[in-house]
Amino acid sequence: MNTSVQHILSVMVVTLNEERHIAGLKAALDRLHLPEGWRLETILVDGGSGDATVEAAREAGFEECIVLPGASIPVCRNRALQAARGAMLAFLDGDCVPDRDWFREVLPWLQKPGPVLLGYPVHPPESGNWIQRSWHAHWRHKHGRHGAGKPEPVSRGAFRLITTRNMLFNRALLDVVSSFDETLTTGEDTDFVFRATVAGCGIVALPSLRVTHMGEPSTLREYFRQQLWHANRKAYGTILKSTGGKTGANAIFFSIAFLGGLILATAGLVLGVVWSPWALLLLAPTVFVTAVPAALIADRVGSPLLFLRLCVLYFLYGLARSVDLVGLSPHKKSWKI
Repeated sequence: MNTSVQHILSVMVVTLNEERHIAGLKAALDRLHLPEGWRLETILVDGGSGDATVEAAREAGFEECIVLPGASIPVCRNRALQAARGAMLAFLDGDCVPDRDWFREVLPWLQKPGPVLLGYPVHPPESGNWIQRSWHAHWRHKHGRHGAGKPEPVSRGAFRLITTRNMLFNRALLDVVSSFDETLTTGEDTDFVFRATVAGCGIVALPSLRVTHMGEPSTLREYFRQQLWHANRKAYGTILKSTGGKTGANAIFFSIAFLGGLILATAGLVLGVVWSPWALLLLAPTVFVTAVPAALIADRVGSPLLFLRLCVLYFLYGLARSVDLVGLSPHKKSWKI
């Protein structure tokens, strides 16, 4: 079929050790309901997998497979952008599965004048455990009662809800934000969307963009390692410098507050043993910082059980981000290695 570049959707996937899931992603892409006259271009850029990800991708039918051993995630993403030919572009993770109407539903948004970027938090698999379901509740409801928890599109602060697990944009966006920041090890997708937001691009989180994430952490250890991997002080600094903390800084303020509480809690435990049990009251700030956001999300969902589960996850989240803030993990590796 002779399809013009104007009617190509370039789906880009950056991988590291996704042999188990990559064929499932390609099968889902093959099942997409595409608008008449449109076709897919599938591009995989692998950062040096230790398994057979690339071989599995080629066997599954990815049109282009590029291998960059040892390359960082943003370097891989920029290489994918260089290879893409379509007027519409998308990023998915190798362990994600889009619904059949994923592209058709949002094409009218992408065809609006000017630069447009869309996305939405991914869903856990139907068989997901309490960790996966609770973390999805965090993502879905962190924007407020009238935001991501409802079926309406979210535009204000939408960059907080969009990552490269589920991201689509038109080529006009690249005239404004041309590439990912290669000085970042992680958080490059949030930085990319944030810069597009600051530049005045149309950024919208659409609930109709349903993608299932098959590779969600299923244990607390995996969850902690994932949060440590995603933590990035430089990305935090970019947001604070650009907004002065007025928007998009919730995670930053939480991490700083948790670190302060953790220092007080450590002092309280020591003083409680060598001086007075009253010193254990210094644990209160850590409990407060963890419990308040958990209570807010649980209230929006209407689930007391979710409150307890989120307290566990937010504690580990704060611990991981604190480790990164004080520089105790300078040579982080992907949690999937």
